[in-house]
Amino acid sequence: MNSRRSGCWHVCTMILFGLLSPAAESGLHAQESLRDRDALPAVEAPPGLAAGRELHQALTSPFRMSKKESVRMLGFVAVTAGVYFLLDDLIDEEYAREGDNIFYPAHELAEIGKAYDQVSPVAFTAGVTASLLAGGLVLQDQKLLQTTKLVVEASVLTQALTYLGKHALGRARPDTDQGPHHLTPFKNRGNAFQSMPSGHASSVFATMTVISKQYDRWWVRIPAYTFATAVAFQRMEDRRHWASDVLAGGGLGYWVGSTLVRAHARQPQGASWRPAFGTRGLGLAVAF
Repeated sequence: MNSRRSGCWHVCTMILFGLLSPAAESGLHAQESLRDRDALPAVEAPPGLAAGRELHQALTSPFRMSKKESVRMLGFVAVTAGVYFLLDDLIDEEYAREGDNIFYPAHELAEIGKAYDQVSPVAFTAGVTASLLAGGLVLQDQKLLQTTKLVVEASVLTQALTYLGKHALGRARPDTDQGPHHLTPFKNRGNAFQSMPSGHASSVFATMTVISKQYDRWWVRIPAYTFATAVAFQRMEDRRHWASDVLAGGGLGYWVGSTLVRAHARQPQGASWRPAFGTRGLGLAVAF
């Protein structure tokens, strides 16, 4: 049993922390194309049009993948499927139900993830967005303003895709004790049957990926992805999600965040802010 648990721990750790590996790539073509933060380029397209183009490129990116990207995507899908069919019940039993000591590092990380659950994904994303926007406006930092826009776009798109996936699959959560393979596709049976993909994981990975890609430094990437992984462990520990749920959610958030950053980098845009005066008061106009 000890060898079985040890093998389960190694597989679980390798898979969940494997989500961090794409962040180790330096640059990714997006960073090479971003303008200097002190430049003040003119806006070449209306904000709505520019955002629409980025979202369109993100949604259609699976149809324009290179061979290397396709292999990586298929590999990730295969790993997630393997966890779904072979390991979900075992990981839930050993990690969440029995709380085996071999999972001590994961349990410690889950404590960090609890803060995210208590605040809620929407409130957390709103807080991050407000902080980035405030910093961009006060410092007149174009890159911070661009990052704010990308976080909002990534959050909206990720949550929309997550919602569709949850309702399309209708997977039972672990705490329903229906088993890992209980699906009720396209049937609205309530929150208890909306397990896959994990909305917490997809949301936090989308936000952390945008920030990590925009500021491609190890001291940004490591804390960002560690926090995102902690959220994934927390969802498993509380038996709100199976391991494959958080894998699917994390992968979705990473894909949306990274493709939006690449799409934005291909479209030179500016961001500006100015006071707005009107008959009813004073305001602030922001253009991305």
